[in-house]
Amino acid sequence: MTPGPGNTATVPEGKIDLTVMVTCFNEATLIRGTLDTVRSVLVQFPYRYEVLIYDDASKDDSVTVIRDYITANHLEDSFSLVANPVNQGIGINYFRAAERGRGEYFYIVHGDNASPPEALTRVLGLMGKADMIVPYFRTRLFATRYNCDHRPFSRRLLSLLFAGTIRLFSGHELHYFNGWVLHRRQNVLAHRVTAYGLGFQAELLCRMLRDDPDLDYLEVRQHNVDESGTTTAFRVKNVLSVLGSLGRILLGRFG
Repeated sequence: MTPGPGNTATVPEGKIDLTVMVTCFNEATLIRGTLDTVRSVLVQFPYRYEVLIYDDASKDDSVTVIRDYITANHLEDSFSLVANPVNQGIGINYFRAAERGRGEYFYIVHGDNASPPEALTRVLGLMGKADMIVPYFRTRLFATRYNCDHRPFSRRLLSLLFAGTIRLFSGHELHYFNGWVLHRRQNVLAHRVTAYGLGFQAELLCRMLRDDPDLDYLEVRQHNVDESGTTTAFRVKNVLSVLGSLGRILLGRFG
């Protein structure tokens, strides 16, 4: 990993250490805060980086907000917008971003600004320590002082059920499977999956752990914040995608 000069974001040539993908779907009111968070974290490190923002055919003003943000902050050398004319799904966008990216490492940040700066800093500070840096929340169904997951009750319940099912189906004992995982980018491309919805990260992790036992990982406990954006988790398309991921994870274990 070759550090860049100081904290500059400009990458005129040579190797890039980190590609950050930022997702966006109808996040016009939150995407500025997300990009501010990403910038505030990245300038703490001497990495050469690029930020790829994938707008998945938003119906609000997200694209205009993003373009204006890049221009106003003179970020054209390091921030790029990909505006899909048709909604593709987060999984498809994730692997397209990995293909488009040039970084040795690859990281995803969701555009709803639910990732506190300290959480991103903690993950990126471990870059190079393992093939996968896997964040997780100490999720409790009911609020306690030990709860690191500040999402609504329904989302916490869904996460607990999902993680438990993945552990049962895959045989892997990770705390959490759908977080903001920091990967080596080439590993993402080598183990890509077909999921288009929210189950893509769980399926990717399970495939990596199953097919390449030499890969190592670190789990890091995180806090998140209450997501105030519009969740797409319960859309029929995403539910079907997650069910497909669960089926493939189970078949991968016993197939």
